[in-house]
This record gives sequence, structure tokens and C-alpha cells, in this order.
Amino acid sequence: MAIGDGQIVETRHGRWTRSGSVVSDLIVAVIFIVAIVGAAAGKLFVAALCGLVLVLVFVSRLWARLALVDVEYRCVASNDRLMVGDEFDLALTVENRKPLPLPWFSLTEFVPTGLALADGGPPRLSQFGMTEVKEVTSLGQYERITFHHRLKALSRGHYAFGPSRIMSGDIFGFYQATVEALRRPPGVVVYPRTVPLPDFVLPASRPIGDSLSQLQRVDDPTRPSGLREYRPGDPARRIDWKATARRDAVYVRTYDPSVAQRVVILVECDTSELDRWSNRPELLEAAVSGAASVAVRSVELGCSVGVVVNCNIAGGIAPPMVAPGAGPEQLTTIMTTLAGATSMTARPLESVAAEYGAEAIPFGATIVYVAGVFRSSATDFVIDLGRRGHPIVALYVGADDMPDIPNLPIQDYRSVFTVHEGADAD
Repeated sequence: MAIGDGQIVETRHGRWTRSGSVVSDLIVAVIFIVAIVGAAAGKLFVAALCGLVLVLVFVSRLWARLALVDVEYRCVASNDRLMVGDEFDLALTVENRKPLPLPWFSLTEFVPTGLALADGGPPRLSQFGMTEVKEVTSLGQYERITFHHRLKALSRGHYAFGPSRIMSGDIFGFYQATVEALRRPPGVVVYPRTVPLPDFVLPASRPIGDSLSQLQRVDDPTRPSGLREYRPGDPARRIDWKATARRDAVYVRTYDPSVAQRVVILVECDTSELDRWSNRPELLEAAVSGAASVAVRSVELGCSVGVVVNCNIAGGIAPPMVAPGAGPEQLTTIMTTLAGATSMTARPLESVAAEYGAEAIPFGATIVYVAGVFRSSATDFVIDLGRRGHPIVALYVGADDMPDIPNLPIQDYRSVFTVHEGADAD
């Protein structure tokens, strides 16, 4: 028996159980005794009838024990990266890879909360609140059957399917075999909602005391500007050997510098100033949606973007910190981290950022603090980053009045990222 999501994961034969029919071990023992007594007493008809029943019981037991051997099951989503509101196809495929047919076959798959059936019909809910999908069929020898269901993503999150329950047995219904697979690792990621922010402008570098906060300037090898004579300290790899040979002096290539603004988004997942275990899902959703929107806008502006969150990532498939970077995969990595954000926080945001240090917040990076609740220790941390030369800005997405914090520029985004109470990730 094998169960898997896309790639098959081998399992044991599972838990073998009887169906609860009348042919129990006690009854089998009684029939066996009657057969022996009947044969000894010359009651051949009784002995033959009991023997026939015993043969059927033996065949049924053997059939049930072999029923789920060499049976494969796959649960495959047509798309594993979605936005809220997207629909996708869930294919449940079972294959009998042996000559023994299965007169009856039952499959039960559990769809996690946050995903819903979109192909009609009232959902059947399990005791855990998950949607239960059940299929009953028969499988001939070497036969494969695929069941298709249309699902819709209702809220962001990292979603894992399962547990799964598969049952089959003999043709007489005397016995059945059951295989139960635990919930598999998350396989579907639903990204958070994003809102266009055409008017959002990142804070530029500004004077701090007697010094200037400067963005890192790096010579861009794709932007050559000319040649100049060699100076002590110039790297050897920049020597232009052709120009050196022609002019009888050592010349090096020069390049125009490029300035890449780095943006670090600090996402506050705590939803209460006093009680860090308090759960206000609407505030978390607003903060996550705001952070995702800022990330998209920063990429549009050509910035190198990173993110830091202080939550327990649901499913554990994404890190709490994504270092600033560029490239086509950077936004995908950030959105995957934000998709798994939960309000169950282990540490305050400033502690997580401090742990990663310069990897998370490189020198000169612009800091965007997004929160539904401004905790004093977190805002003090952001203000201190501003004193150390980082351009800073805070986006408030909470439900209360706008806070007024000295030395912390705050922008009001309450009306932009309003999320109805009760929306939460799995």
C-alpha cells in the first residue's frame, strides 16, 4: 500500500481489522468443532457444509489481507501556489497494481479548513471541522481510477491534506482491511491578499546628526565607464591588458556605480500590547496583507526586499526571516513566509530581528514596520534603527486611533487594509 501527494510515500500495510460481521473467531471455532463432530458421527452433509463455510471464511480472510497490497493512492493539487479566491483541481487517484480485483473500495480524504469544495453540494464536515471527501467504487485487476474535485482557496495559509482512510475487503463482506495515513506535510500555499500602492513612496536617505545615511554603492560591471591609470589597491581583475599593452602603462577598467535600495519589512504578528497570547485575527490579516503589498510595491520600484516576522510559521516550510534580495524568486519566498504567519508568537519581533543581525537588516536598509498594534519595545527598536542611519517608516493597520510616537513617522493605512474579523489562516 502506498499513499502520497504527487510523489508516492511508502507506508506499511496499515491496520487490518474485521468488519464486525457475524463471522467472528468464536463462530469460526464453533463451525470447525461442528465439522469435526459431524465427520466423526458420519454426518457428511453437515461436515461438508461446515467445511464449505470454513473455506469461504479462509478465502475471505486471505482476500481482505491482500486487498490493499500493491494499491497506490495519490492526492495531487493542480496548482500548489495560489491567491485567495483562486480555484484548483484536486485529483484523487487510486491504482490496483495486482491481479486480485477489489469488489469494493472506499476512500476518505480530509480537506483542511481554509479550502472549500467548489464543485457543488453541501460539504460533509468531520469532527475536526475539516471537509470530508468520500468516494466508493470497485477496482478491477490493474485498474486505475481518478476522482476530480474543484476546490477554492478561502484564506491564506500553508495547507496539508489528510489524514486519509482507505478501506477494502473480500467479495462477501466478511472482513475488511483499513489503511490510515496521517496528515502529510503542507503542499498547497495560498498567498495573502495584496492591494496596489501606487502612492506609497519609500523614505529616502536623510541626514542624521552630522553624518549622512548612505546606501551601499557598488560598481556595476554591466555599466563600463572608461579607463584610467592603475592605482595602488586596484584589484588585478580590473586590469585591461590590451590597453596596457598598447599604451605601455597599466590601465584598469572603470564602471559606473549602481545604488540598490534595500528594504526590510518588519511584520508585527502580536495582536495585543499587553497579552502576547491574545488572538485578534483581523489585525494579523491586515498586517500580513500590508506587508505583502509593500513587498510588491518595493519590487516594482526596483528595490532589494527582505522580511522579518515573529510568528510560528504554519507548517514550518518557510523561514521567519528572508534576507533582502532581488530576482524572480525573491518575492515568491517572501509571500510564502507571509502566507504561513500566525498570531501564535514565541518571541517579540525585535528579538527575532536582533538574532539575525546584519543578515536581516544590512547597513543603510530602509525599514518598513507594519503592525496592527504598536508595542512599545518594537517601536523603540525601530526608532533606534533610525538613529543608526536607517530610513524608517511605520504603517499602522490597526482598529484603534492613530498612535502618536515621537521620532517615528507613521502612515495611516487602516482603511486600505481593512480585513473582516474572523479571517485567519489555517
